[in-house]
Amino acid sequence: MAGIYIHIPFCRKLCSYCDFYHLIAVADNQAFIDALLIEAAVRKEYIGNETVSTIYIGGGTPSVLSVSDIKEYLVN
Repeated sequence: MAGIYIHIPFCRKLCSYCDFYHLIAVADNQAFIDALLIEAAVRKEYIGNETVSTIYIGGGTPSVLSVSDIKEYLVN
């Protein structure tokens, strides 16, 4: 079984100890969502016929995205 990790780089504030790619959240994240959907389309054959058992959503503060933003990339 396969797992997918989706890195959401947006943070409410920058922490000095963080080594991951991160940005201060902006009001309009549509460009990020659009790029995420394009990447998913490009990589859709990557795991072949494997069943995806888990989707990890991590990174900065994923909850900065709205429910509709998250739904948009999970449903597509």
